[in-house]
Amino acid sequence: MTPADKSEFGQLLAETLAAYGKPLPEATMVKAWLANLAPFPMSVVRAAMQAYRDQNGEFAPVPAGIAMRCKLLDGRPGAEEAWAIALRSQDEADTVVWTAECAAAFALASPILALGDEVGARMAFKEAYVRMVAAARADCVPATWSVSIGWDGARRDAAISRAVVAGQLPAPAAQVMLGGPAGGEADTDAARAQLAKVRQLLADGAAMRDARREAAFDARVAAEDAERLARAQQVAEYAMQHGLNLPKASAASPGARHAANGIAALPADTSLQKNRPGRL
Repeated sequence: MTPADKSEFGQLLAETLAAYGKPLPEATMVKAWLANLAPFPMSVVRAAMQAYRDQNGEFAPVPAGIAMRCKLLDGRPGAEEAWAIALRSQDEADTVVWTAECAAAFALASPILALGDEVGARMAFKEAYVRMVAAARADCVPATWSVSIGWDGARRDAAISRAVVAGQLPAPAAQVMLGGPAGGEADTDAARAQLAKVRQLLADGAAMRDARREAAFDARVAAEDAERLARAQQVAEYAMQHGLNLPKASAASPGARHAANGIAALPADTSLQKNRPGRL
């Protein structure tokens, strides 16, 4: 949404909550709504709200739930439909309008298909496609559509016209392609550039996910350390109150944290270190 959409969204939110007998929330909650739905166009937010009202008549919506619906309304086809679209690119006469994930997944499956193993190619395509779409939706990346133009002009015009009606291509860009020359080196260069862009987006998304996993792992280890320290302090206080003498573990020792819990010290190369995300 854009800043200009805030007024329309406020009206939409008020109408939606009123249908469930709820008043407009406080300003902090409205900010939460805007923050969750900011990556999505107003048309998608409106459709997600309507879909929720149609399917859930008992409980009022929450920001995270509507955001999830917006992600599913991004226009990306399902895996089976995407495979059917990708197969049409094998026909050089046909013009194909497909998403970045569809094109990238088919590029991975094409060598298998060239060997005559259509079942294996389809399985590889679906696995790659589902993974790419899930990653794009997790990062709130909108669907991007591109055109692979075939030599048949009639098929080209029909495919591009359908894409415009479906909202997959903007009319000005489609007008340039309608009735124009098909094929050529320029199309090949554009396809290569588009594929390079897709690969870079996927690489950036993978790097971001690895960083998040690293941060989550470090936070979990820090929480475990804090819990062990608190437990060790409780044991020490109990021993002091009851006059017990317990062996003290050095904090510098590799197994100090485990010794504080009565667990034998582990060697420096522990299984926890071996399983650290992003490490081999």
